[in-house]
Amino acid sequence: MKLNAILLAAFVLSVAANFAVRPDPARPNVDFLPNMVTSAAYDSYAPNPNFADVPREEYQRRLQTYRDLHMNMLRVWGGAFLEKECFYDLCDELGLMVWQEMPLSSSGRDSYPPDTEPAMTEQCAIARSYVERRQHHPALIMWCGGNELTERGPERRPIDLRHPLMARFAAIFQQMDPTRRFIPTSPSGPVGFPTPDQVGKGILWNAHGPWEAHDLEEWDEMFRRDDALFRAEIGDRSASPIDLIRRTRGELPEMPPTPDNPLWRRQPWNVSEQDFRREVGRPPATLEEFVDWSQRRQTRTLTTVAESCKRRFPRCGGVLFWMGHDCFPCAGNNSLLDFDGRPKPAALAIGEIFKRPVTG
Repeated sequence: MKLNAILLAAFVLSVAANFAVRPDPARPNVDFLPNMVTSAAYDSYAPNPNFADVPREEYQRRLQTYRDLHMNMLRVWGGAFLEKECFYDLCDELGLMVWQEMPLSSSGRDSYPPDTEPAMTEQCAIARSYVERRQHHPALIMWCGGNELTERGPERRPIDLRHPLMARFAAIFQQMDPTRRFIPTSPSGPVGFPTPDQVGKGILWNAHGPWEAHDLEEWDEMFRRDDALFRAEIGDRSASPIDLIRRTRGELPEMPPTPDNPLWRRQPWNVSEQDFRREVGRPPATLEEFVDWSQRRQTRTLTTVAESCKRRFPRCGGVLFWMGHDCFPCAGNNSLLDFDGRPKPAALAIGEIFKRPVTG
C-alpha cells in the first residue's frame, strides 16, 4: 500500500530572515522563516493511492527515504490535502520541515482562485480547520494559499494579497498562528513561470519550471545565468525501472515508448522518445536502452539545477524538485522515487549534493 502523497523533492540551501541580496518587494514571498537560518531539502508531497488506509509504517518508510537522501523539507502542495496526523508526527521526529498549502491548485484552464462569497466562506473554514488541527507540530514552518494560483490573462502573474480570498487567509493565519509565515501562492513575484530569456534579469523571486529539458545546452546555459531567489518547483522526466514497467503493464506492449502506445500515452507529457531520437539519431531499440538513457539524462539535468542553486547560496535560497514519488505505477514521470518508493539514479545523485556542506 502506498502513501497518497506526491512529493516535490527539493533542497533548500537556506531559508532565512534576510538573504544577502534581495529586493524589498520580494518580501514576504521568498522570506519564509523569520529569524532562522537552516540548511534544508525540499520535497513536494502529494497523495498516494488508497490514502485513507495507509498505515504509519508506510509513512515511516517513505519519509525515512527522503531523510536518508538528505532532504529536510516537504511541500504538501495545493493539489493534495491535509495529510494524516502521523505524517506530521513523523516529520517532527525526523526533523523534516513541512510547507503546508491550502487545497487550491491551478487546473490548466483556470488558475484564478474563487472570489464568490460562498466559496471564500468555505475556504476560510478549511483554513481555520487546518490551523486548529496541525499548528502544534514543530515541523510545520509555513502556510501557503495554494499551488500556481494566477491572475487572469496570458502573463500568468502569481496572485498576491490583493485577491480577496488571500487577504482573508492572511488575516486568519495572523490571528490563529502569527509566528508562521504565510504566502498567497507559489510561485511568487512578478514572473512566476520564467522562460530562458527572462533568466538573469533580476526579476525572478520564487519561480516554477521548467519541468522538462529538451535542449541540454540551453538547459545548462540557463542555469549558468540563473538568478532566481528561490526555485520552488522544477523537474525533468525519466522512465520508471524496467521491473516495475513489466510488472504493471498488463497486456500492453512495452515498446515503443511513444504516445501511440497506450502504456505510455497515459502520461504523454513524460514521454521523451523524441529527445532520444534527436540525441542518439535513431529510435530506442529496447526498453532497457530507453530506461537507462532517460534515467541518466534526468540525473544530468537535475544535478545541474542542484549544483547551480547550491553554488549561488545565499543569493538563492533553495530548490524544490517536482516531484518526489509516484502515486500510481506509471511508465515514466518526473518523480525521484518510483511507485515502490525506490530512489531513481537522479535522487541518489542529488542526495550526494545535498549532503555536502553549504560553503557559500
